[in-house]
Amino acid sequence: MEKTKAEVLRYLGRRGQEVPEELDGLIEGCIALMREAASFRQAHLSFPVSRAEDGLFLLTGAGIPLRGKDIASHLSGCTQAVLLAVTLGAGADALIRKWERADLTRSLVLDACATQLIEEFCDEIERQICAEAAASGLVSVPRFSPGYGDFPLDIQPRIIEALNAGRAIGLTCTEHHILLPRKSVTALIGLSAQREASVPQPVSKCDGCSKSDTCISVSKSSVDEAAFVTRREGVDRPTSSKGSKNNEVYG
Repeated sequence: MEKTKAEVLRYLGRRGQEVPEELDGLIEGCIALMREAASFRQAHLSFPVSRAEDGLFLLTGAGIPLRGKDIASHLSGCTQAVLLAVTLGAGADALIRKWERADLTRSLVLDACATQLIEEFCDEIERQICAEAAASGLVSVPRFSPGYGDFPLDIQPRIIEALNAGRAIGLTCTEHHILLPRKSVTALIGLSAQREASVPQPVSKCDGCSKSDTCISVSKSSVDEAAFVTRREGVDRPTSSKGSKNNEVYG
């Protein structure tokens, strides 16, 4: 619980600040509410990776080209990639919307709690995938989501289709490639037969993100609640989580 609370505070722009007892209690209550409302669901499949003549990586089993220099660098040396989709379900979105009308502050805290809970869920599933890969003698590289660097969001429909995620976990996306339910994430996890990852990985997921210099969730500057509300209203949640940039961009 304490780790979850600390990350929620980071998303709220409260890192390094003294936390009032009232806010601490609100966060604990919102975490409990969100856990109750969420339906933690996931789908994942492994596909062979090949390199096309134009240099792009291709998920050959799904026929999906992976455009962008960043994903190509990330998957360098990989022979397989696991497509992953996770969601907290429609209940999480509904809970946030409910409190947007009644109590904006509570709604913002619930939003931050949902962001952290889906991040923790992604981490849990990633650990399982990596453990299974290791048992088969494969080395994994950290998950990489559409929206990281120059890896485009328009791959979202192809990922959903390849995983049959609409039927499996109720995941869809808009014409602008925003995932629905909103508290959802897609990602790729590269697998290699090499003993060591061929590309140095960031110390944290945020280090590899092009928005890390401006993202309020990693900013070291303190902000008060009013400033946080103003900035969040300006961003309006095209919104993953600290390391999952398809639906949860705080930058």
